[in-house]
Amino acid sequence: MVHTISTLDELKGKFSESKDKLVVLDFFATWCGPCLRIAPVIEGWSGEDDFKDNVVFLKCDVDEAEDVAKEYEIEAMPTFVLFKGGKEVDRVVGASSDSLKAAITKNK
Repeated sequence: MVHTISTLDELKGKFSESKDKLVVLDFFATWCGPCLRIAPVIEGWSGEDDFKDNVVFLKCDVDEAEDVAKEYEIEAMPTFVLFKGGKEVDRVVGASSDSLKAAITKNK
């Protein structure tokens, strides 16, 4: 399951809950075609055995949570920011599921 966050405090809470897991934060917009196309892929991954035990998937609507998008200097959608221990470890810009899967696999 992909959880939606809308504040920096919520994000920090998810970091605390996640401990040593990789956190993948999908910055998206409801009007963004590529965002809409990749969303079901991310949702599917969140339930796969390869990911569900050691990767936490989150999403953040850039129009609803402008402070979160600003904090991470999001300029294009979708942008996926990967965190470990609350620190950014990787970033994928664009809706390439292959690039995103490679980044997740490398960092989990």
